[in-house]
Amino acid sequence: DKRQHPTFFRTIPSDHHQAAALARMVKRFGWTDSDYGNNGMTSFLKAAEEEGICVEYSEAYYRTQPRSKLKRVADIIRRSTARAVVAFMAAGDMRLLLQELSQQPPPPMQWIGSEAWVTDPQMLKFNLCIGAVGFAIPRSVIPGFRNFLFDLSPEQALKFPLLTEFWESSFSCSLKRQTDFSTSMPGCDGTEDLRALQNPYTDTSQLRITNMVYKATYAIAHALHGIICNEKQCENNIKVEPWQVNFHVVEQLNYFFP
Repeated sequence: DKRQHPTFFRTIPSDHHQAAALARMVKRFGWTDSDYGNNGMTSFLKAAEEEGICVEYSEAYYRTQPRSKLKRVADIIRRSTARAVVAFMAAGDMRLLLQELSQQPPPPMQWIGSEAWVTDPQMLKFNLCIGAVGFAIPRSVIPGFRNFLFDLSPEQALKFPLLTEFWESSFSCSLKRQTDFSTSMPGCDGTEDLRALQNPYTDTSQLRITNMVYKATYAIAHALHGIICNEKQCENNIKVEPWQVNFHVVEQLNYFFP
């Protein structure tokens, strides 16, 4: 709500736009039956109605709900006459649904996915959703990130709790061995090689939301720099108002995307 939060910016587009785009895709390909799975359901159903799309049924499932609810949703999909299924779900929820459906596979159907799961490489192991289509945030390369990640040393990783946890779980050794005697893991010896890891966290070829967050962070940083600094110096004691940050961010967006 821009009236209540006039300085609010998103790092990724609103799901309302994705729901509308999915509805138009269904209409474009003539898939007039669909099933829709969670928080985006209301937006999709509204957009589907505006596009004149027939929705046979809609169901919601969350991973915290009982297994019986998941089985019920899976049975509804199996019995449905609809051959196109729109699943607006988180990747974890979608994996649970596909695992359940794999126990007794339904007839072939066209899956239409939301960005949260349609780009998840772990979905490739499910034959059920081969040929799934959807919308995704473009893949991007963050300049210097790959080299930064692979050049990390144990000493650098130890400075940041998140990197410490990543290093220790990846190499099954402890960076804190000398100070934490409660751990049973052997100490890291510095020969660990990040480049030799087969790990999704070191795969920098699929950066989507990460890149959006990266750009948003730099946009705010440049806005703050524009507020407190001029061509000669920067002010150390200055009160920054939200509207000023808003103005400079919009100014940057207008410059890069006229």
